[in-house]
Amino acid sequence: MILQSIAYPLFSETFIEMMFNVGDEAKEVLNLFQISVAPTFFMIGLLMLMARSAELKTAKNIILAFIIGYIPAFLGFYNLASSPLTNAGVTDFIPDILMFGLAIFTYIKPKS
Repeated sequence: MILQSIAYPLFSETFIEMMFNVGDEAKEVLNLFQISVAPTFFMIGLLMLMARSAELKTAKNIILAFIIGYIPAFLGFYNLASSPLTNAGVTDFIPDILMFGLAIFTYIKPKS
C-alpha cells in the first residue's frame, strides 16, 4: 500500500494512459484523483505496518477490517473494468489482489 501511494502520483499519467480511453479533460480529473487517493493508500499501509507490533487480537482485527474494506473495492474494480471508458483488466488490479490474498493468509495464519 505504501508503494502504491508513492507510485500513484509519480506515474499517474502513465497509468491513466494505460487504463483509460478518455479525452484530455477527463485525464486531468483522473490525474487529480490519483494524486488525491495516494494519501489514503499511505495511511492504510502505515496502519498495516504498525499493526505488526500490536497484540495478536488487535492486529487480526485490523487485518479483518482491511479484508472487509477490500470487498467493496473489488466491486468497484469490476465496474471500472466493465466500463467502455477503460482499458482496465485483471492485470491492472494484481497489486490489490496480492494484498488481499496476503491479508487473508495473514489473518488465517498469523505469525506468533
